[in-house]
Amino acid sequence: MIQGRGTEQVQREFIRAITKTAYLSGLLVILGSAYAQYLFGGLGPVVGMLVVYGIPILVVSYLWGTAIIQRALKNTRRAVKFGLAFFGAFTVLGLVAATTIFLVLASFDPAALNLLDRPNPVLNISREYAWIMVWVSVLIVGPAEEYLFRGFVFGGLLSLLKNRHWLALSFLSSVLFAAAHLYYAVVYGLASSVQFADLVTFGMAMAATYYLSGGNLLVPAVIHGAYDAIGFLGVAASPGMAATLRGLMILIGLVVALALFIRSMSRRRTLRGETLAYGASVHL
Repeated sequence: MIQGRGTEQVQREFIRAITKTAYLSGLLVILGSAYAQYLFGGLGPVVGMLVVYGIPILVVSYLWGTAIIQRALKNTRRAVKFGLAFFGAFTVLGLVAATTIFLVLASFDPAALNLLDRPNPVLNISREYAWIMVWVSVLIVGPAEEYLFRGFVFGGLLSLLKNRHWLALSFLSSVLFAAAHLYYAVVYGLASSVQFADLVTFGMAMAATYYLSGGNLLVPAVIHGAYDAIGFLGVAASPGMAATLRGLMILIGLVVALALFIRSMSRRRTLRGETLAYGASVHL
């Protein structure tokens, strides 16, 4: 499913160097800005957004912005297919991982799971503010986080390693993405590993989309924004509506993933048949 016509050409587009110093500097600013909201409480929503997203976006844009932006709209049709497919597949993988972690904790440290009864600090807001966050998720949070974590963190790793080991790098960058969401660990303690499983697999889905589309950020930004917005919609409207919409997103993704898999298998059979036919004709 992840290989096809034009894949090698798409992958070669990532050979655009970033220095180790620039990468580490950008990474420290991204994580430092994310953690600043915990170190300096009471920043308020506007100042908080500027600190968490504004500062790192300015720094990253200065360090490597041109390389990120020039690919952000490439291969959009390809990105849509991979984005939906990987979102569906990795969401299921995340649910399996989260369930496994939950069962392990239930066996060895059941008291830790009591912390999961605490409300999600991000969603523990008024309905009016939740409606605002629906639009903020789509217009700001999704695009900003994809620019920083897929465009810079993951894209920078690809550049440093000359486009090798992309799957391992997608995992590493997704762990860094999850690490930026420190509030889960603060609120839920050891049980936060359940949420982190979801964050890592979501990050890998977006990273795979970014890589196999040659650096497209538009589609990951839209999917990310919609995913977060649905969470706030559960507060602003109703949990049932949010669950239905999120389930629909996953279902669409799984259908696309299945279609891509079937097409890939069909192409392989066709290619194998053509190869056998050619071999037979040569021996005649």
